[in-house]
Order: sequence, then structure tokens, then C-alpha cells
Amino acid sequence: MKILSTIKILFIVLLTLSGIAGCKKTNVDPVDPGNPSIVANTTIRDVKARYTSGTPVAITDDLVIEGVVSCDDKNGNYYQQIALQDATGGVLLRLAGNNLFNQYPVGRKLFVKLKGLYLGQYNGTLQFGGGIDSAFISQGGVTLLAFNLFDQHIVKGPLNQPLTPKVVSVSELTTSLQDPHVSTLIQLSEMEASPADTARNYADASQSGNRILQGCTSPSTNRITLRTSNYANFATVKMPAGNGTITGVYSYFGTTKQLTIRDTSDVRFSGARCGSGPATILATSELRALYNGASTFAPAGRKITGVVISDRSTNNLNNQNIYLQQGNGLAGICVRFSAAHNFNLGDSIDVNVSGLELSEFNGLLQLNNVPLGYAQLIATGKVITPRVATLAAIGSNFRNWESTLVQVATITFSGGTAGNWSGSVTMTDASGTLTVFTSSGASFATTPFPSAATSFTGYLTPFNTTRQISFRNLSDVVGGSSPPPASGGLLLTNSPYTQNFDALANGLPQGVSVKIGASATSLGTGNMPVYPSTGLATPTAWNQTSAGLKNFASATGLTSSSDAAAQTASTNRALGIRQTSSTGYDPGASFLFEITNTTGKSNFQMSFLFQSLDATPGGRTATWRVEYGLGDNPSSFTTVTTAPATLTTNVGTFSSTPVTVNFGTALNNLSQKVWIRIVTLTATTGSNNRPSTAIDDLQLTWN
Repeated sequence: MKILSTIKILFIVLLTLSGIAGCKKTNVDPVDPGNPSIVANTTIRDVKARYTSGTPVAITDDLVIEGVVSCDDKNGNYYQQIALQDATGGVLLRLAGNNLFNQYPVGRKLFVKLKGLYLGQYNGTLQFGGGIDSAFISQGGVTLLAFNLFDQHIVKGPLNQPLTPKVVSVSELTTSLQDPHVSTLIQLSEMEASPADTARNYADASQSGNRILQGCTSPSTNRITLRTSNYANFATVKMPAGNGTITGVYSYFGTTKQLTIRDTSDVRFSGARCGSGPATILATSELRALYNGASTFAPAGRKITGVVISDRSTNNLNNQNIYLQQGNGLAGICVRFSAAHNFNLGDSIDVNVSGLELSEFNGLLQLNNVPLGYAQLIATGKVITPRVATLAAIGSNFRNWESTLVQVATITFSGGTAGNWSGSVTMTDASGTLTVFTSSGASFATTPFPSAATSFTGYLTPFNTTRQISFRNLSDVVGGSSPPPASGGLLLTNSPYTQNFDALANGLPQGVSVKIGASATSLGTGNMPVYPSTGLATPTAWNQTSAGLKNFASATGLTSSSDAAAQTASTNRALGIRQTSSTGYDPGASFLFEITNTTGKSNFQMSFLFQSLDATPGGRTATWRVEYGLGDNPSSFTTVTTAPATLTTNVGTFSSTPVTVNFGTALNNLSQKVWIRIVTLTATTGSNNRPSTAIDDLQLTWN
């Protein structure tokens, strides 16, 4: 009995040691038996056709397939399975055990006796197993073929059999059960990791990795998922950043196309990435001429160059689009990026067009699905001079002038919806008409259009058979009437710009406004109500408590005890605000200065007198700041450091504080609107009345 127990213990130990060894990758050179005496009597394709959906199919007849192993478990990217393919297709064999490559390495011919096996699937990929997985029976689940049954079903053939991957494109691959490419070795050309994945490893430490591979042509659709197990011995290797060919076994998971590599030698991404290699300039007119009515692709090694003539800041076009014109009087084209871009009006850019799609969208010719990395910013603040033409001339040359900047003189406007720009408005000159289209999301969509204007500038963009023009911002409409277009901002003709506000009785200076309801994301609403209601012609005393913008006497030359008569008589005026509890005043009051653009200007500095005027004892304190925002209707603002750093006004204090602001390079050479504001965004502190606040002797300087 002791001898028998000892034998049992030794047997258990041997089994344990065998199990431990089976969990480790051990490389044993397999024996090459040559060609065994067995012949296949069916193909992988024909057997796979037996399964369509649902419960796995039992193979009950004496079928034999032969094929070559295209992927094994040597490098850990496959586990308990191998891929087998013949000339008709491929299939997976689910096998219990480790180190399968010692018996069934890549390149070995195998003969598989199918009788007694089951054909099922895992999310679309067909596979043979030893039984039915009852937990997933309705989904086609099969179990592993037991190790002791390997030799009963698998006959090993010769090693090192030819295995040439089939060169295909992603578009040729489908997510069909019977796709002949599934579980076979394929090769894709001109592929690269997506920009986001070039900085990542093949897989993450804790989970398998899904990395996106995309092609140079139509990268938004020409893409496939590279699937890598986190147990692969190359899982922590960084993805290559170049472009080239990749070889792997194709599969799909649900509707996702997938590729599995054997090791990193399958990835040969050593070339220049799409859009980054050497390129010569192709005239935009030549690029447009390539389109012949059907989608086509630009030649390799070419780029176009031009200036952005659309304005993303006003939201009058899709945030993935720009209109790019090569130069004054030259051709233009709509460039549609694969994601939202950050190119501004006046940016000069180069776009590598190699392999990119030229197609029409609702009649508009586009360079389509352009990766952001294909475009390079060359310069800012460039100006395209619009082509001056009549509407008749525009109609005759519309296709040639499409996506270019034109200007029409002496026009009228009519139609539209509720008198606003949003939608379609008819523009008319002496020679004809043209539709002005404005997106409902444009910042000026709800602005009333004028009945007439001296000139109108915009870019031509068709919509199917309708010829349309769109404009960038309200500055494109000049000399309008009923109502007039935007003023165009401060008159920055020569440095410095100065404003002493002494002419307030005639109204607010051009480019200056006073807002209420200002917030961190909004300029606020229209000019504050004026007190008295007759306008700014009547001066207002410092201690007058009605809310609104004011024509105050400046603190300069007066004292806190100067009475209303002295204040009225003073010719030195200041632009003022009186805050109250009325909505939008506390907080939200703002002095606002509009600059049409800063093209050709740099190093902006501002100074002004900041005045607290109501010396009545006891009241609230308001805190102010200086900010700037960009675009027609900015939704974000940047606070600028002032000297002194803290700006406050309060009831009970009479003061005039010189303030200086240095904008550094923040406002240099901008082709869009710039808004500078002196604003209060936090509620006043204290109790009783709120202060009378004014500014005087404003000065802007620049280089």
C-alpha cells in the first residue's frame, strides 16, 4: 500500500510539473514528416458554407481539409487557436493547450479530419472546436478541442510551405461570414497608424489594444483596427509613426474590421506619413480640372497653397470646412477636413493633396476628408483682394469663380425670413440677382439685413442648382441703410488712437459701446439705456441714481464737492455707467471697444483714466477688470494684467486713477475682430447705492 501511495504521489508531481511547463513558451523544433498519406476531399470555403447562423454545426461525415498555418501562438498574439488557410479561404482551429507553435508553426501544412468537430463562430469569425459551448449556443460558440484528441483530428504535414499574403485594400474586406479573406494572411499598402495612436504601444499593460490604421486615400473610410493582445511579447513596443505595408490575418468582430499581426516584422512603416512627404505645388485650377463629374483622387506628391477666405469665428460655415483661394484673381476650392480645424481668415496654408478625394457635395466641389496633419500654416494676416464684378458677370463665370472672393457694388436686399440674414436673402444689382445664404448658426444670423448697401463681399458657393454667395462677417456689408451695417470699429489709422469723450453729446464714438448682461462667455446685450431718455446730449450729475450709461463731467479739473451746475458746465467729459440692482447691471456692466482687425499692427498698449465719481457717503464697491475677445461674437475672453492690478469704484470715493495695459503680442496682426472691454463680472460688495463709474482720456498705441 505504501508503494502504491508513493507511485500516486510521484504521478501527481509529474502531472504538476507538466502543467507548469505547459504555461511557459518553450521552443522545440518540430519534426518534418514530409507529405503524409492523407488527401483532402473538400475545401475550407465549402465547409464554412455549412454554417449560416445560430447553433454550431456538427460535422458528421468524413471530411478532410488541408491548409497552411498562417498564424500561431509563438509571440502571444493568438491564444489556444491557430489560423489555417487554403486557396479558397481561412478558418480558426480552437485547440486546448499552450506552445501550439511547437507542433503547428506558421508555414506548416496540416490535414484536419473534421468528423466529430463542430463549426461555429465568435462574433463573425468562423472556427472549428471540439464541442458546443452551451453558454453561447445560440451565438455559435464552440469549445476547445482537447489536447488528447489533437492527433486524432490533425495530421501534420511538411514545414515551411509557401505562404504569400494577398495584397488587398480595406474596401475589399467585408464583415460577412463567408468572406474568403477572413482568417487568411493579407497585406495592406500605404497604411499608417492614426495620429493619436502613433504615441501609443501596440497594447496597454492591462488590456488588449485596438489601434486604428488608416490609408492615405480617404483616411476616414480606408481604415481598419489593429488588434493586439496584451499578452503578446511585443505588446509594450511603441507603434511605428511612418507609412508603408502591413501583413496580418484578417478577421472581424461584429461590424469592426480587424487585423492581427504575428510579430512586429509584419509592420513595415518606414516611409513618410501621408501628407508629410516632399510635394510640388499644383495650381488650384489644375486640381479642380481633375474632377470630371465623378469622385477622383489627386496625384501623389502634390500640394496646393492659398489664403483662407472664410471666417470660422462667425460660424457661417461647417467647422470642418475652409474656403481656400490661391491668390488674387486665382482659383479657389472648399477644403473639408476630417475634423474641426483652427485656421482663421487670412491664414496662408499649404495642403498636401496626395491621394485625397475630389468630390461634390450638393454641387460644391470639395477636397474631401483631409486629415488635419496634411495642412501646414505658413503665415497669418494675408489679404485676398476680391474680384469686383456685376451679378451678371458672376452668373456667367460662376463655376470658374466658385470658392473665390468677389465684391458687388450698389446693391439692394430683399426677401429672407423676418428681415434677418438667416437663410436665403436676394441680392440685386442693375444686372441681375444672386442668393445670399447665411447659416442659422452664424453669429449674425439674427441681425436685420439692410435694404441697400454700397458694396457686398463674399465667396461663391453653390447649393445643387442654386447659385449662392456667403459672407464672412458684417464688415463685408458696407454703406448699408435701414439699418446700417456694423461700424467697423475704432478708427485705428495712425498710432496713437485717442478718445477724450468730450463730444458725447453727439453720441457714442465709432467702435465704442456700453453693454449690460456681460458674462465670461458673452459680450452682453445692446447699449445700455441712456439717462435721461432724451439721450447723451444732456449731462448727468455724478450722484444721479438711475441705471444707464451717462455723459458725466470728468473728475479732471473738478473736486468731489463740485455741484451739478459746475459739472454741467464742464467741457471735459467722461463716458460713465451707473449700476443699480436692475438685471444685467450688477454684475454685467461693460465699456466695450471694437477693433475690426489688427492686420499689420503689433504690440498694443492701452491707457485710460478710471474714475469713481459719486462721493456720497456709504455705499457699494464694484470690482472691474480688462479683457479681450476675438471674432465677431466671442464666447471666451482673456483677462489682461493692469497697472494698478486692482480696479475698483465705490460710493463715497472720488478719484481718477491712471491705468495702463500692455497686451504684449496677444493682439498682433489679427485678421478678425478684436474686442477690448472694461467689465465687472462679480457682484458689488457692501450695501446701499452702487457707484458711478467713468472712463476718460482713452489711448491705444501700437507699432
